[in-house]
Amino acid sequence: MTNPSPASRIQDNLPELFKANLAPGDAYIRFQLTSNITALISMQQVQGSLIVDAQKVTPLPSMPEFVIGMINSRDRVFCLFDLAQLLTLPSDLSSPRQYQVIVLQTVAEQPIYIGLAVSALQGIVRLTAKQIQSSLDTVVSNLTAFTSGTVQEQEITIPVLEFNRILKALTAVEHN
Repeated sequence: MTNPSPASRIQDNLPELFKANLAPGDAYIRFQLTSNITALISMQQVQGSLIVDAQKVTPLPSMPEFVIGMINSRDRVFCLFDLAQLLTLPSDLSSPRQYQVIVLQTVAEQPIYIGLAVSALQGIVRLTAKQIQSSLDTVVSNLTAFTSGTVQEQEITIPVLEFNRILKALTAVEHN
């Protein structure tokens, strides 16, 4: 019995590599919002995630506390917000050396990029519509206006945040 060459093993495995091995459902980015709240946002408008050194953020004077500042990344300049503070929750980002950032893009004709700083990025999960419950009974009251549903994971209820609702809150603050 001869051992197949590395090239023939690769050739035999190529069809498997290109099969769609994705779990069913839509993709969501999972992150730690506060020390005791994990949350999700749909990947539909997520452009990426970054870890940004705090010294690379330009602070903006006379802005609400949830506005961290402006950053430049991948040839784009955009505003960075503390998501927990924006949602009137206690923030874990008092004076970090780095920010973990979810970069989102609006779907307008002229897209706007927005950075949401969170306590920790935890990866991407796939969820089917059946896994997302519409009941918001167990969601922290500050989050209900920004939540489209929840996911139950063992004993933990994870809110699914809606980017467009967060964006509305940002534009409402801007107009006040």
